[in-house]
Amino acid sequence: MKKNKAAGQHSPKAAEKKKTTQKDTKQYSAPLNQELSMHEKMTTLYVIGMFTLFPIFMTDKLFNLRMDRLRFFVGTTVVLLFFIVATYICGIDKKKWIRNIFKPTVEDIGMLCFLVVIVVSTLLSEYGMEAVTGSEGRDSGLIIMLGYVLCFFVVSRYYSYRRLPFGIFTVTASIVVFIAILHEFYMDPFNLLTEINESQQNIFISTIGNINIFSCFICITMPVIAALLVTSKDVPSTVFYSVAICISFMGLLVANSDSGYFGLAAFMSILFVYSCKKPERLFKFMLTVTLMLLSCKIFKLLTIMFNDKYKPLDTIPMTLIFSNKIYIALSISAVLTVAFYLVWKRSRIKDFPKALPVTAAIFVALCAASLLSAFIYFSAIDKTTDLGGLTKYLRLNDKWGTHRGYAWIRSVILFKSNGIKNMLVGTGPDTFGQVIKKVYREDMLQRHGSVFDSAHNEFLTYLVTIGALGLISYVTVLVAVVVKGIRRFEKSEGALITTLVIIAYCAQSIFSLFTPIVTPYLFLFVALCAGIIRRTPIQKK
Repeated sequence: MKKNKAAGQHSPKAAEKKKTTQKDTKQYSAPLNQELSMHEKMTTLYVIGMFTLFPIFMTDKLFNLRMDRLRFFVGTTVVLLFFIVATYICGIDKKKWIRNIFKPTVEDIGMLCFLVVIVVSTLLSEYGMEAVTGSEGRDSGLIIMLGYVLCFFVVSRYYSYRRLPFGIFTVTASIVVFIAILHEFYMDPFNLLTEINESQQNIFISTIGNINIFSCFICITMPVIAALLVTSKDVPSTVFYSVAICISFMGLLVANSDSGYFGLAAFMSILFVYSCKKPERLFKFMLTVTLMLLSCKIFKLLTIMFNDKYKPLDTIPMTLIFSNKIYIALSISAVLTVAFYLVWKRSRIKDFPKALPVTAAIFVALCAASLLSAFIYFSAIDKTTDLGGLTKYLRLNDKWGTHRGYAWIRSVILFKSNGIKNMLVGTGPDTFGQVIKKVYREDMLQRHGSVFDSAHNEFLTYLVTIGALGLISYVTVLVAVVVKGIRRFEKSEGALITTLVIIAYCAQSIFSLFTPIVTPYLFLFVALCAGIIRRTPIQKK
């Protein structure tokens, strides 16, 4: 009797606690079988539009891509906001509107600070309309940055994760990459390159344009495909994403840009640690690696079929395609794939010991720290040792990274010498070209025969154009969503996908630049990740 009485005494509290937990879960999450609200349906359509139409939208082939993508992104984002406000006025989903507007998070506050800084930076800029439009840079002025902020706050409130849009994105990405592969072998079925000067055709590709921007696009699409492959639950989806990862990796080969491989290493490292928790995941991770290496040899067969008539490739893709050592790596990877498949299917092990993912994480961290230490050492301390072919990777100087080192070093100098106001809020969005031309125009022309309009490093470009405050707010948003996203890997497939995309983009952006052609995807995925975080709470123990 005492036992029953004690149980009866505790049951109301337990029931109340359970009721509260269910209420909180209902507030933030939407089960896959639950019907979407009107706001969620419109936001899902917006995301599908960005995944399907945005990467192929153009009005004059490749000649007006930046403005085409800018107008598409800003226009569709404004339309989405209009319909959501309209449904609120009409009384549809009114309660959800009020609930989702408030409850700010760290990433919300960071984005609000980012908004304030870019507006203040534009108002105080000496370049006026250039800072508003970005017309003297890469069309990444205040207008599109306001679109980024708007996209974040709308999508993060009203997107409910579904796998289908990402599957659609995989199809679109595969089509875009397939066109790039055709361009690599001098095949242009849509006549996208015919009006471009022959001397410049090698640096333009597919519906994305410049090969460096295409490399950035690959770093957005490949993490999506790899994550979907590792988390696939049936044979048809595994086969589908296996074919897609092969096509995507061949896209990385023809992108011919080292920054893409840095993004690949970054997201694959995180995916490796995630996969070390379960045999099924590790099998599919090794399958992903095997398919990537296999695609290099498939590409080699294509070069033979086309009688070696292909556009010039850089050192890394040439090594991956033609080196016989890749066969050894492919064989090892294939054996490991089979081994982990057998562990998954024939053993009773459902989860690996926690020590395995912890060891994997430590290994990845040590590798990253070693590379960073070597770069700092050979750039700042030992500037004389001959590093051979590694010099272009490990020693920062004016010639480093196809003259990226020149832009990086001058960016830091410009930041330090620009005055306290510009150090805090910058010279105005996308005004890097005007700033550097003031001081280094003749020097750049003499050394390189051209003038830089970007630091070829997004973070340094932001440091000069929107100042330390703008960069800090931007990094705060990225760090907040990545950390929270990683904590939700086990709860949400969407958190895994979106976080890997953000990590890959940020890694490659250290060597790249932002444009309306691809950068809207970063803010879209940040918004998607923030929305998934809001709907996937982690209950404190």
